[in-house]
Amino acid sequence: MKEKNNYSSAIRLKKLRQSLNMTQEQMAEAIGVSDSLYKGNEAGRIPISKKTARLIEEYFGVNVDYIYHGTFREAKDVWMEIMECEEKEKLRILLRLIEYFSFQGKLEFTDEIIDSIIEAMNLK
Repeated sequence: MKEKNNYSSAIRLKKLRQSLNMTQEQMAEAIGVSDSLYKGNEAGRIPISKKTARLIEEYFGVNVDYIYHGTFREAKDVWMEIMECEEKEKLRILLRLIEYFSFQGKLEFTDEIIDSIIEAMNLK
């Protein structure tokens, strides 16, 4: 599954670059990554990191959801989807948000850690 996602993201990245009429080297320079990293991203050999996706979003205004998933969802639509989730899934999302905003990559909540927290809260 990850391989397909890498490939799909790579195709979207290449189409974005081509629509901007940029070379791979120009694109890498614009977002501040090495040529080899960018080329690996675009070829699908190297997954596009969150950091690289955010750089693309900041520089070109392309939503991270589009890069990873090919779609853009409005915040209100995401919120409605969250509200319809089971409680344990809401907690899983909350923990991922805490990880994202609070620890800035210094801490990673693995699935095992999240499952342990959910179990401790009796939200099976």
